[in-house]
Amino acid sequence: MEQLLDRFVKAPALLKFGGLLIIAAALTAGNYFVLISDVEDRITQQEGKQRQLEQQLAEKKAIAQNLNERRREMDQLEQKLADALTQLPETKDIDDLLAQMNDVAKKSGLEIAKVEPGPEVSANFFAKIPIKMGVSGNYHELGIFLQEVANMRRIVNVTDVRMTQPTVRNDKVVLNSEFLATTFRFVNQAAKPANPTGGAPK
Repeated sequence: MEQLLDRFVKAPALLKFGGLLIIAAALTAGNYFVLISDVEDRITQQEGKQRQLEQQLAEKKAIAQNLNERRREMDQLEQKLADALTQLPETKDIDDLLAQMNDVAKKSGLEIAKVEPGPEVSANFFAKIPIKMGVSGNYHELGIFLQEVANMRRIVNVTDVRMTQPTVRNDKVVLNSEFLATTFRFVNQAAKPANPTGGAPK
């Protein structure tokens, strides 16, 4: 080792400088491969993981957004169904309907003289429920009553309006009016009982 150092000390300056450069280059290359290269590999791995996580995050956000949209659509459909069932319920609820019409008649100034619910008539996916009614009041009061019935949530058609026997009461002409009020209900086809004979339904 001492002989190598003596030779290095006695060597020309140019040779010493070249030797130092070679040693420095070897040390630099060794440090790069041992330290820097390992760090770069770790950085590359972390960048790959980061890109993968960002992609997963974007996918999860898209799924969450779609889920929220589906929930909003479901809420809207449920609300529309509730509104539809209010207009066309699955049950008759005649008592409730008559109570509503009685209130409307009183607010309109009419007196109800007759209420006769008729038998239900099936018509495909819905059923008709006719109600014969008789009221007394003037023409204006009857008009208000018919307008309020038309604005009810449940569907009610008023037909065959007949006004008879005009009389004067308290300085106003009072008429006896009769009409047919027809309401409807939804018929659930899946809930219909099967035909026990196996033939076509009548």
